[in-house]
Amino acid sequence: MVSVWAVRGKQRRLIGFSRATSDHAFNATIWDVVVHPDYQGKGMGKALMNYTIEKLRKEDISNITLFADPHVVDFYRLLGFMPDPEGIKGMFWYPN
Repeated sequence: MVSVWAVRGKQRRLIGFSRATSDHAFNATIWDVVVHPDYQGKGMGKALMNYTIEKLRKEDISNITLFADPHVVDFYRLLGFMPDPEGIKGMFWYPN
């Protein structure tokens, strides 16, 4: 899990996170990428995804999957994920 917090003085507020599980050998699935509406459109989702992928790659995970609703497919495609050719909501990322 990766999280991003806004800090103002002593107050901390969760404003974004991503969550993935893996077998620590080959496969991982990204389950959630959530950014508070006030912080969307500022690159935070992309930063969360890039950091999550980087961490998984450091563990030699080479197959990263996720499930995407139609309205966010383009977001994940820009990050290198490919839609499932059979039209299932899953998308896949492989290292170059």
